[in-house]
Order: sequence, then C-alpha cells, then structure tokens
Amino acid sequence: MRSRNEVGAIETVYDGYRFRSRLEARWAVFFKMARIRYIYEPECFRLPTDGELYLPDFYLPEVNMRTTEDKGGIYVEVKPPPLNFNTEEGKRLLVHLLELSYITGKSVLLIEGMPALWENYFDAEGDGHYEITITPNFDERWDHRMLFARCYKCFRVRVQHGWHQEPCESGQYCEYCLNQLGEKSPCDAAHPSLVHAVKVARSYRFDKRG
Repeated sequence: MRSRNEVGAIETVYDGYRFRSRLEARWAVFFKMARIRYIYEPECFRLPTDGELYLPDFYLPEVNMRTTEDKGGIYVEVKPPPLNFNTEEGKRLLVHLLELSYITGKSVLLIEGMPALWENYFDAEGDGHYEITITPNFDERWDHRMLFARCYKCFRVRVQHGWHQEPCESGQYCEYCLNQLGEKSPCDAAHPSLVHAVKVARSYRFDKRG
C-alpha cells in the first residue's frame, strides 16, 4: 500500500476536505470547477493477494470509463510524476489497482501529475492517465492516454482514449445522447468547462482559502 506520508506532501484544506497532498487538492479543484461530483477517500478496501488495506484517493460516481451511460462510476488514484512501472514500487501499484478494480467491479483511473492543457484541450502532466480495468470475463484491460471529455448537449463526462475524441466514428458521440435521445453529440476534451477547470486548478491559491 502506498505511503500516506510521501516526502514533500503538503496537507491542504479545500472544499471541506483535508487532503494529504497539494496534488490531490488541485485535482479536487479541477473536479469542482468542472462540475464533476467527487468523494475524497471514499472507503478502504482489503486487497485479496496480500491482505493490505487500500484507500483510493477519489470516487467519481457520475463519470464512467469510455461511456457516458451510467455504469456506477470510477475510482481515481493520483500520483506525482514520474511513474515507472518497471520498478518494484510501480509494479506493486499496478497490482493493487488491478485488485481494486477486481473486488469493486469498477474501473480505476491512475492520474500522473497535475491537470494540464495541450493545445487548448484537457490533458495531464507526465504520460497522462491510465485506465485499469478488470473486464467481466476477468481479463485485464490496461491503457494510457485516457482523457476526461464532456458532451456538448447533456454535459455528461466520460473518460476516453485519444485526444479530442475516440478514433472510431461511433466513439465520437455521447452514448447517452445517442441511445436515450437519438442525437449525435460529440464528447470533447477541449470542452470549455474542462479547459477553464484546468486553468483554475493550476493557479488556485490555497493559503488563505479552504
């Protein structure tokens, strides 16, 4: 289990929570400014392999992996860069997050670094975001360059692969609008609300505010 006393971590109060690091707090600012409902440190889980307790950083109940349909939300783990999955610590982290996905039935999003912008659309520092999912048939799904994207019509947010949108045509559109409303509305990582949220999160001053 990761250490909660990481060197250089600065406890930070924001939005009624006391975050264990400034990095976590900046992601909370992003979620709040982007109107993404979040719960910080939702609950602790005992992992099956070594019996250790694991406490995810965030739970996003209204955001899902690769779809805007309601699928029960995702867990989010935030880490400072650089991430190295070839080290013992990096391998252990991946095992723990895969076990978290297995026992909860939910996808896990591993975020590296602060919120960031790249050519005016949402991104993150480091190598971006990593999807960690155990599929229903117990296969492992692991992918990188996952981005938050928002639908222009219903304003739902999903986590998708790619830059502005998924590469295939069917993946360009919001599943909720397509299936429930019969309308083709794109999900975009360059949505103005996400771009604005990144700018606020990166510049937010915590010293005199909570």
